[in-house]
Amino acid sequence: MIRLKFYFFRNYWWLLTLLFICVCAGVVLIQSSFDFKLLATLLGTLLTLLYFLQKQRLEEMRLFREIFAECNERYDKMNEVLNAIVAGPDDQLLRSEERTILNDYFNLCGEEYLYYAQGYIFPSVWKAWHNGMSYFFNNPRIVKVWKEETKSDSYYGLSF
Repeated sequence: MIRLKFYFFRNYWWLLTLLFICVCAGVVLIQSSFDFKLLATLLGTLLTLLYFLQKQRLEEMRLFREIFAECNERYDKMNEVLNAIVAGPDDQLLRSEERTILNDYFNLCGEEYLYYAQGYIFPSVWKAWHNGMSYFFNNPRIVKVWKEETKSDSYYGLSF
């Protein structure tokens, strides 16, 4: 469904033009004479719909940019500590600060997934983010905390 939305927004000009041509052809076939008033009404409707869709697309792009920038900024603040956790020995217990960072990271991952599932994040961006998450979720220390945390079902359906 998400991919369909993005496909439509990439191709709506052509899809609506094709629809308009089909509707006009249908009207001509149904009626014995060509009605210019009906054609003008259909054209006005098409132009209104195109304007609405363009405005909607621009608004969603603005929202995407805000979400994208905020998520990347939050991740950048955690990146150093996350990499230190991965670099640490697998049998070493996590410090309180590290566990707090992991909880913040899990919340960020859950929010990113929610934005993707709601259609605000492009599938290619989600794939890149998910690949980055997989790097961290392959670490035994992080996986152990993740398994504990997912018992609360707090991450909007995100799973690995």
